[in-house]
Amino acid sequence: MYYRFCRLLKSQKGFTLVELMVVLIIIAILVAIAIPLYAGTQNNARNRACDANIRTINGAIAQYYAEFSEYPDSIDDLVDAHFLKDYPDCPWDGVGDNDADGYTADYSIDTNEDPPVAQCDVDHS
Repeated sequence: MYYRFCRLLKSQKGFTLVELMVVLIIIAILVAIAIPLYAGTQNNARNRACDANIRTINGAIAQYYAEFSEYPDSIDDLVDAHFLKDYPDCPWDGVGDNDADGYTADYSIDTNEDPPVAQCDVDHS
């Protein structure tokens, strides 16, 4: 019994250092591929959310015009008249390298257009 146990301990097999290094290199390559894809997905989601916010604001501008026969001067007018529940948050706010805290993203109404349209202050094209 003791002899079998000693022989079992001596015959243990494991991974060599080279095999472990190959596995780590493969994992590093997969991570290097996945990180840019993940960042691209986040940027795409932010762009789509910002576009959706702009469409919502443009709809509120049209409703405001239908109600009051004039266009709003700012988004605050839309919030005050309850066409928007709250001031919309741009998903790009705080992201990026504009300053230490990231972009300061805000929506505004371009009154130079006819009819006025909403726009985001961050160029995220």
